[in-house]
Amino acid sequence: MSEYQEFTGKSVEEALKLAREAFGAELNDLDFEILTPGSRGVLGMGAEPARIVAAPRAALGGAAPKRDAAAAVPLPTPPPRPSDDQPRDDRPPRRDDRPPRRDDRPRDDRPPRRDDRPRRDDRERAPARPASADLSASEAAEVAAARGSLAAERADLEAAEASPEALAAGQAILEQLMRHLGFDVRVEVETGETSRLNVVADGDEKEALGALIGRKGERLSALQHLVNLMLSKEMGAWTRVLVDVEDYRGRRERQLRELAERAAARVVETGKMLQLEPMSALERRWIHLSLRDHPGVATQSIGEEPNRRVVLVPRVAG
Repeated sequence: MSEYQEFTGKSVEEALKLAREAFGAELNDLDFEILTPGSRGVLGMGAEPARIVAAPRAALGGAAPKRDAAAAVPLPTPPPRPSDDQPRDDRPPRRDDRPPRRDDRPRDDRPPRRDDRPRRDDRERAPARPASADLSASEAAEVAAARGSLAAERADLEAAEASPEALAAGQAILEQLMRHLGFDVRVEVETGETSRLNVVADGDEKEALGALIGRKGERLSALQHLVNLMLSKEMGAWTRVLVDVEDYRGRRERQLRELAERAAARVVETGKMLQLEPMSALERRWIHLSLRDHPGVATQSIGEEPNRRVVLVPRVAG
């Protein structure tokens, strides 16, 4: 039987306090997940308690946490949007209106649940048709973009932990590409919590490298995809590395780490939970890594994409 238990309170802090008292453990010794952060409502109406699941790490026997209760009761999904000519209350919900469930961790190895398999009578009655048959063109485009964004985020997470062999091979490929594009640059290998290949240059060539980044890093992402395609062909297996130009990604990582430290200081000062802005999976990873050893706060990711965000919770002294 799962060691996880569910706790509720007026706030996440109160729910965590109840969990600590129930298990007789400090926050550092608990594995927990926030199901809902809670809401005060408006004028006392619509208030919702905070809900978490937690278990003492010692009782897990070193196994990877499964959080069965959290999987059984996921966060609520946003309501479907009404069309222009139909009121929200009259519009029947459609299965395709729900955005795909996304998380920081790949779920491909999850065994199929019984409810995931279509029933026999459903298969016999329902004619085969594309999943987007009931969606408008704009809605179908949003779904496709969301799925593509999820794949790109997971690719960045894997690339950030590339092996030395992959980095060395990727460096050679990226240097060759830069020569073909006419850039006189160097490709430096940076290793650590976030490993990357960084394209750097001097003088006028340094200014020209801005063309490789593009608006919000769009061209940089395309360059990284091209390098990974060539790298995978050379390695004989799908392999990913993180590509940077003039420390563009590095600056963003440092900015988020500084933000994390400031946010942690505020949580320690106020003793209250703090939610950060929605971020990509790679950016949330930087926040978690920055605060993983912080003595005063713990971090969790909550919510649904594209609004998934990191919350900072104070570690209450026993």
